[in-house]
Amino acid sequence: MVTARACLAARVLPGLGDPSLPAAQWRALLGRSDTREVFLTREWLDAWRRSHPRGRVLPVLVLRDGVPVLLAPFFAEEGMVFFCGVGGADYLDLLGDVTDTGAVTTALATARAATAGFVGFRLHHVPDDSRTADSLSGAATVLGLDLVDEGTLAAPYVDLAADARSQRPAAHRRSLVRHERGLRRDGELSVVHDRTPTAIDLEPFFAQHVQRWADTSYPSAFTAPGRRAFFRAVAAAGAAQGWVVFTTVRWNGTAVAFHLGFDFAGSLLWYKPSFDPAYAARSPGEVLLRQLLLLAREIPGCTRFDFGIGDEAYKYRFATGVRTVRTWGLYPLEPVAR
Repeated sequence: MVTARACLAARVLPGLGDPSLPAAQWRALLGRSDTREVFLTREWLDAWRRSHPRGRVLPVLVLRDGVPVLLAPFFAEEGMVFFCGVGGADYLDLLGDVTDTGAVTTALATARAATAGFVGFRLHHVPDDSRTADSLSGAATVLGLDLVDEGTLAAPYVDLAADARSQRPAAHRRSLVRHERGLRRDGELSVVHDRTPTAIDLEPFFAQHVQRWADTSYPSAFTAPGRRAFFRAVAAAGAAQGWVVFTTVRWNGTAVAFHLGFDFAGSLLWYKPSFDPAYAARSPGEVLLRQLLLLAREIPGCTRFDFGIGDEAYKYRFATGVRTVRTWGLYPLEPVAR
């Protein structure tokens, strides 16, 4: 399917890995995006898609004078259009020049035309520091859609430069240091940051996470085989691309904490932590956090430790700032009553 608008043309790609958009062009679009996050890489989204075969994948590529300027990584389900990655990604957005309102309008128009029984768009987790919202507003006017703010989530982070200037940087806060010293005093503590974890390496992590949340109101997502498959796929993709970090904290030979996160575009993301509840009194989760804060300082070019979405109180003990992500809805305007 091809549509055109002035010097703009758009086509729906048959899949996220379609060879008509080479990997280098995808990376170039991501590099020009307001939101440069691991969740918008082809590899991460492809892993998500293979583990979440919902609806119809609907990536829209917009070209200006034959040159790709925008990619909308959509999928459609029951008349609604969403970003691929929803339910797994902390940050989502359009890729490319999001200030090009004409290109954004063309992407939305193409997706709408390609969606049977179109109901609307629901675009999750767009950062407020992205200029996408302005272009969505302009596109909504052109297309006769109502742009609706459907709510926000907080995403605390540690600016590593600002943190380094503070009287007590996050990694050296008393509670974190005290708990680590306790483990070192009473046994052997080891920490490994693995850049190439295998599927086998992840199995103890899954089991520990299930155990950690078993007696709570929030059972682990890893009770579902599909969620495990997704993390295996993400770990494999990240190992190949160099952005996954799988951390294991061992005390006296026992894995007391795990974390799977991402080192991408100057940010180390706190994504999926776990600790052994049998050792909760020793606070292995705080030891894990300290080690990742220290790791962030060692990574060349890393400027931010990102806690990701969620306003858990512990994040604010260390955060130097908070980003906001917003979900935008776009729906056909109601007919005007006569």
